[in-house]
Amino acid sequence: MVLDELADRTVLTTREYATPDRLNARIALYAYQEPRHDLVGSAVRLLHRAPGPVLDVGCGPGHYRAALRVDRPDRAAIACDLSMGMLLVAGSPALVADAAALPVRDASCGAVLAMHMLYHVPDPEAGVAELARVRAPDGTVLLSTNGARDKRRPRDLHDEVVRELTGGPARRHLTRRFNLEDGERMARRHFRTVERIDFVSTIAVPDPEPVVRWLGSMGDAAPALLGEVRARITAIIEREGTFRLDAHAGFLLCR
Repeated sequence: MVLDELADRTVLTTREYATPDRLNARIALYAYQEPRHDLVGSAVRLLHRAPGPVLDVGCGPGHYRAALRVDRPDRAAIACDLSMGMLLVAGSPALVADAAALPVRDASCGAVLAMHMLYHVPDPEAGVAELARVRAPDGTVLLSTNGARDKRRPRDLHDEVVRELTGGPARRHLTRRFNLEDGERMARRHFRTVERIDFVSTIAVPDPEPVVRWLGSMGDAAPALLGEVRARITAIIEREGTFRLDAHAGFLLCR
């Protein structure tokens, strides 16, 4: 996936997020995480006292929205995504909408979530400003993304293979568009208070397939390139016992 595709509406709705399959391939890598971080559960705890309604922007298959509804069935929780395919999984009530142009009144939402999705907005800061616009005066906005060096080892390995085998440029990664460090600076320009919560872990996989599937889930990765990545990860596992990578995600709790 090249940089322009990261925010291309057609690519996002017809290839990357037409169904939850690619997203599920990315999430599956975290089965090998230590310590395990329950991001959905953490979000539910942070937003337990937030008033309604809750708007889950870029909700995907609706994991966060579903958990919030179980926690507070008295509070309306609305799914919002650019992809109808995702909303069919997430369920109603739902809005098909662009995160930078939400069809929602000013100051109308007690809680707003944007979980690992602002790097898909053409202008991520415009997305942050839009979330601030719809937040009620006593409401909370919860953003999440990854740190700039999240999963750097497999990314660098893939980029090395691309350069060696094709002579082409390395893949441009999502975190170059909106990472935790940049996101915190953006959020502080639009909210009175911003609390950053970091989730740091190690992922150690005993075979290459979870990493290869993770890499293959992002854009149109060529099978020949992924085959070479698989071979190199296999060699590392034979030497080290596992393929280890550092993971770094985070929340920005904004009011």
